[in-house]
Parts: sequence; C-alpha cells; structure tokens
Amino acid sequence: MSEVGEQVRDGRLVGGRYRLLERIGSGGMGTVWRAFDELVDREVAVKQPRLPGDPEDEEFQRAAHRLYREARAAARVDHPSAVAIHDVVIEAEQGELPWIVMELVRGESLHELLRRGPLAPADAARIGRAVLGALSAAHAVGIVHRDVKPANVLLGPHDRVVLTDFGIAHIQGEESLTASGEFVGSLEFIAPERMSGTGAGPASDLWSLGVLLYAAVEGASPFRRTTVESTLGAILAGDPPEPTRAGPLGPLILRLLARDPEARPGAEEVGAVLEAVAQGRDVREPPITVQDAPPDEEPDEGPEDATVVPEPEPEADPKPKPKSRPRRALLLTLGVLLLAGLVFGTVVDSLLARDNAKSAPWTAHPEKEMSAVLSLPSQSKRLDAQAGSGRRTVTYGTGTLRVRLTEWDAATGSPLAEAHSLGTGTSHPQYTRTSFRGNKDAVLADTVYDQSGIPTRVMALIIRTADHRMYELRVDMPKGTPDEKKGTALFKGARDRLALTEK
Repeated sequence: MSEVGEQVRDGRLVGGRYRLLERIGSGGMGTVWRAFDELVDREVAVKQPRLPGDPEDEEFQRAAHRLYREARAAARVDHPSAVAIHDVVIEAEQGELPWIVMELVRGESLHELLRRGPLAPADAARIGRAVLGALSAAHAVGIVHRDVKPANVLLGPHDRVVLTDFGIAHIQGEESLTASGEFVGSLEFIAPERMSGTGAGPASDLWSLGVLLYAAVEGASPFRRTTVESTLGAILAGDPPEPTRAGPLGPLILRLLARDPEARPGAEEVGAVLEAVAQGRDVREPPITVQDAPPDEEPDEGPEDATVVPEPEPEADPKPKPKSRPRRALLLTLGVLLLAGLVFGTVVDSLLARDNAKSAPWTAHPEKEMSAVLSLPSQSKRLDAQAGSGRRTVTYGTGTLRVRLTEWDAATGSPLAEAHSLGTGTSHPQYTRTSFRGNKDAVLADTVYDQSGIPTRVMALIIRTADHRMYELRVDMPKGTPDEKKGTALFKGARDRLALTEK
C-alpha cells in the first residue's frame, strides 16, 4: 500500500463511484483516503476499515456487521462540528467490510497543532466547546463516540472545528468491547468505567473531553506513560497532576477527570464554562434565583447583603402566642425521627464497610508476566509469587485479607469448572455467570470453607479469554467478622479495576 500522501495513479473505484486518490491518514481502525465522487463531482474522505482475523470467521463477520450498523447510526448525528457521513458502502472483496464516505475537511488535526506547543486556555475552550456540541448531538440520538482525542479533531478553514471518526461510535446499550475483550479507542483517552466493564455512556465521552482539554493546555495527556501497563494503572488508580497552564479551565478539567461518572459535570455546565473561558469572561457560579414562595408559606431569607423593605406590621400583643403545630405534622415528625434512629446504625455499618474501597487510595500493580494490572488499596503488600507449568500466581495481603491473582496459559476447562474446584466448603457455593470486559465466558463464585478451624469466605472472578488463557481473581476473608465486610468491598474494588492486556 502507498505511503501517506503518495498519489495513486489508477485509483480503485469503491462503491462504483468513489475514486481513491491518495492516502491521508492511517490508524489502528483503518485507513482514510482522499477520494473523488464521480457521481456528484466532489472530493470526499473515504475510510477503509481494518478488522483483525479471517474474513471467513464468524467473529470477523459479526464485527463487520456491527461496524456497518454503527456507521449507519453515526450518520444520524447532525451538527456543524460533527463530520458529515455521506454514505456507507459494502465492499465484498474486503470481507463485506463497510467503507465510510465522509465530507473532506481540509486542514490539520489538533494533534498536529499541539506538536508546535500547547494552546492558551481560551483557544482550548473554543475547540472544546465545538467538540462538546458534536458530542451532545451524538448523545441525543443514542451514540457514544468512544474515541475523542486530538487526532480526531480537525481544524478547518474559518475557525471550523470538526470531530471525526464516528466510524467506531457505540450505540448505547450494546457492549463496548470486542468479543476478544479488546478496547476500542485510544488507551490514554479511555474512561476508567470502560475498563471496569460497566460500559460506555455520555459521561465516558466527557472524561475523554477532559483529557483532550488537559492535553491542549499542558501539551500532553496526564495519563501517558511509557508502557501499556503503567498507562492502565494511571487511569485506574492514579490521580492526574493538577494542570499548571489551564487557568480558569483547571477546575473544570479536574472535575471531568473524576473516576466516578456521577461526579462529572453535565454537558450543559461544561458548555457554560467553556463559553465563558472562550470569550474571556470570568467563570463564576450560576446566580441563585429566588422565586416567590407559594401562598401560606414563608419565603427563605435572602442573602445577607440584600436590601429588604419590610411591609408595615400590625401591632403585636406584648406576649404573642406561638403558632400551633397541627397534630398530624407533629406525629409525622416524630415518626421520621424514630425511623432515622432505627436506620442510623445500618447506614454507619454500610459506610464503614466500603470506606477502604471508596476513600482509601488505590495503587496499580502491573504484573507484566501475567499481562494484567492488579489495583489494590495502597496498604496491600505483595506476599508471594509463583510460576510453573503454564501457571502464574501472585498473592497480596492487608491485615487478615488475602488477594490472589492466577493466570493459566492454556485453559482446557471452563470458568464454571474452575469455580467448582474451589470446593463445596461448609455452605452451599454460589456460582453466577457474568460478563467481564464484554467477554461472557466468566463466572462469579462465592463459597465458605474451613481453614484450621476458622470459617473463611472466598469470593472469586474466573474468566477465560479469547486466546484460551484463564484468570482467577480471588479474595479470602474471615467469615463472620468485621473484616468480612472489608473483604467484600476489597473484592468488588479489585474486580472493577482489574485490567487484562493482550500478550
């Protein structure tokens, strides 16, 4: 295949009308060509998709069909800053892969612009505002982009900003990973919830927008590392350094990079801040509007510096009588207080049980020999590591809790069979089929066994990958003790943060 920018003398004709002229870009998901539409006499961009595997395989055909549906869905996104998709063409010679025909945007990408240096906050905000508009239009029709990054932001004539590469967009409700468990998108711009297997949503795109804004003002992504494992660890467990060149964009960027999607600001708030920074206005909290109180209700007190002109009041008795409280309201208040007292202990126990998983810092432990990144609370210590006969195991400990990650090179059994090997224990084991990173060949196991007279509970995730490796993430905890609650929170946190990479 020709190099980028090299002219193709007798260009191939795609779809009976699109003559390929030159290759203008290439990446992991395919090649983009400048082409000529011979039917309407205009130049277009044509993306030639690339999928791994044999076109005859069922997995390849399923992925090609999904790519076709997603490209068709992305064509519904209508916004000046979203690249216009003109056509989707099926090429039988390429394994029934859909070629995506888009408008040709002449200019450079944000990635190329940043090679010359970071941007001023106002310029970054202007670009971010346009990207947010395209994302909001996509989200309105149920499309999640999944690959928001500087290379996919084109800067055209007349200050036009265009978000492109909707060809790997994701329809909400479908799996966000390929059948092999491979992430779609650029690693350092992927939101942590996608790595934890909870799927991609609009908040995931806002995370990526936050990374893009950070890279725009600082010159590089806050999660970029030298290896895949360390990059995964930075996203899952690291805290991004506070930006130093972001100016008024700094607080917004850090909020967009919150690991909890619920903690990120919504698109409307993000747009208001970007608009203010782009126009050079101060970023302030939205004003508080005081509405008239309904009849028979007392209005809230205004701000301390408000000027209040009181209405004339009738003369009061020297000893005014207190207002009487209706009996029903009094009983309701007592009932609420009683209920609060009954549930208070439960709430406190719940908060204490999850404090290690939520509030304590977590540390990523790249296990290169196992092609995995295991994230655990920072106080966890590595106790043991063993390898042999196609099997590797690492064990970490914190207090009475033990965390063990095991990998088999070539698994001959199933995750369910491996779950049964944990033993029936002293109680009926529970096995639940689950999905992990889009791979449905996984099982959750929960059982209790007796270890030297001490009842021990085991929670485990067992998964077999597409290349026939098998992993077991296991947490042992003392049954019937306060540490059991800490152990369940530890297992859920480690499971949600576990990242597996390809060999």
